[in-house]
Amino acid sequence: MRVHFSGRAFDYQTLRALAYTTFGGAEPGEVLVTVDRIDDGDPESWYAEWRRTAERVERLADEAADAGRDRTARSASFRAHTYYRTAEFFLDADDPRRRPTYEQSRNAFRAGVELLDVPARVLEIPYGNTTLPGYLFLPAARRRDRAEGPLPTVVCLGGFDSLAEELYFICGVPEALARGFAVLLFEGPGQGAPLRLEGLTARPDWEHVVGPVIDFAESWDGDDGAALDAERIGLVGVSFGGYYAPRAATFDDRIAACVAFDQMHDLWRASAYEHPRIAELFTRVPDGVVNGFASLGARFSVESRWLVENSKWVFGIDSAAELTRTLPEYSLTDVADRIECPTLILAGEDDHFVPLAMAREFEELVAGPTTLRTFRTEEGAGEHCQVGNLRLATGVIYDWLDETL
Repeated sequence: MRVHFSGRAFDYQTLRALAYTTFGGAEPGEVLVTVDRIDDGDPESWYAEWRRTAERVERLADEAADAGRDRTARSASFRAHTYYRTAEFFLDADDPRRRPTYEQSRNAFRAGVELLDVPARVLEIPYGNTTLPGYLFLPAARRRDRAEGPLPTVVCLGGFDSLAEELYFICGVPEALARGFAVLLFEGPGQGAPLRLEGLTARPDWEHVVGPVIDFAESWDGDDGAALDAERIGLVGVSFGGYYAPRAATFDDRIAACVAFDQMHDLWRASAYEHPRIAELFTRVPDGVVNGFASLGARFSVESRWLVENSKWVFGIDSAAELTRTLPEYSLTDVADRIECPTLILAGEDDHFVPLAMAREFEELVAGPTTLRTFRTEEGAGEHCQVGNLRLATGVIYDWLDETL
């Protein structure tokens, strides 16, 4: 699905921003006039123009808040969050603009959730010798009524480049709340604040990340009478979270249902799928050869450069060659037969990150009951994580969770 740019990297990120219109995180006109000012393939132009839009919309939020127009301020704050996040996206990890732009994105989101009818709880979840940041959202109708029992809970986590704040829009938190779910969003190593502020890089054994989050959910008891149901916890993993969430379900039987949105059960094979012989060759040649090819690709492709540089940052490695040894660690091929909880697998037929055939393969590997939903081009949902039609995708997810939990 082409939106504006000829280059795939810029165009997909534009569609990603547009998608959040569905749940109040963007406006089509603001997105389209922004990208119309951007030179295709120029990351500096990308940053400058998205930041320009973010600052303008944030001023609208501030003016509305000062005037007591809370609904207007909330809407503008959410949109400013998306535009700051999008501005930050292609910056190098060590770019001095990256951290302050990220913080502006997070601050804008938090200003918005403070103005919800039921403000989100900002969480610090114990994790080793530190904490993981997160948010807890409670449905308005049931937050104070213990008589109705503890709340079924959806725990959402992102993947390779997402923020906890972004999950509010891509996971359709307003839709989950309307159906009576509590929703917990969080970030782990290799993501968001843990990566940017603490230098915590990714790890393949995410059962040790999700476990403390479930511990927190099980023990949480709100002072307003709400409680979370430890027997009805559904885990939704977005993008590379389609590896993290099923990985946790492999080793933690407290997870009652798992959604891979989209699945990414074998990262190395997904990355090598289109050119398996070249990928195999890269595992055999000297590191210098691999790094040389990566440098050459970065000169001609924004997407190639971003994938390598972001991978080095997220995984805490120094070179492209190390990816050939790191990515195979992120595989569920040999352990997915331990997943016994009901599992929903989403896949798009136009997904340029994960081949559709691998979704069918993952479905066969999982031991428990599975549901595979393939989204078609004609539905406007064929792209990675169905960003062309989040209303359809989140409807599928929460209909399934309604039935399963």
